[in-house]
Amino acid sequence: MRLKLRLFFIAAGLALCLDSTSQGATISLPQTKPSQEMTARGVLRARESADISAPMSAQLLDMPHKPGQYLASGAELARFDCRQVEAELAALTQKHHTLRLKYETATELHKYGAAGELELALAKSDMQYASAQANIVEIRLKDCTVYAPFSGYITARHHSAFETPQAGNPLYTLQRAGRPELSVIAPAAWTDWLESGFIFGFTVDDTGEVFDAKVIRLGITVDPVSQTFEITARPTRTPKARVGMSGVARFEAPS
Repeated sequence: MRLKLRLFFIAAGLALCLDSTSQGATISLPQTKPSQEMTARGVLRARESADISAPMSAQLLDMPHKPGQYLASGAELARFDCRQVEAELAALTQKHHTLRLKYETATELHKYGAAGELELALAKSDMQYASAQANIVEIRLKDCTVYAPFSGYITARHHSAFETPQAGNPLYTLQRAGRPELSVIAPAAWTDWLESGFIFGFTVDDTGEVFDAKVIRLGITVDPVSQTFEITARPTRTPKARVGMSGVARFEAPS
């Protein structure tokens, strides 16, 4: 019994010592800036995509490329049958040559007073008009072959060889090669803290791929109905995910 009492008093004394020590000392913890994760939906898109249209209405002789093919800038996309345009240019070139001879003759006659000023001016005007018509046809002749304006991939083909599309109709849809962009639709409230250069994470839904992206542009307007705006970002590396794949963007927003 005495032993139990002695152990009780010893334990009580230790408790009092610890309590007095804790009251005299304080422990300071490092303070961290609070943040919270916020998410928004996003989709990968090409930096540039263009419908390559037919510059004229004529029969297609060659449309060699298929969707998915890569093309370097300047590669031939399509070739038209331009025999009629070539014949028009030959006729106008010959007409210009004839009118130039008439003008030169009128110039010589004018020197000797056998041709008046009006006759000389009309001969010169006819010659210049024929030259302008020939230049127009030469420009049309350059449209007989269509070239890729930039390096990229064929995503759609709208016509085939031996068809006759109307001028302005799309022949191919071409998507620029290179690192894609990321379009994220975010709440308007994020405009208070989000700015260009912000780094965030993105997870692709279908493949689970995760990569970082950097904000390069912020939408200047807010949709009045949904109260959202568009964020345009660029992945910090070239992802395996393809254009059109969507996912979740995760932002560490300050509290």
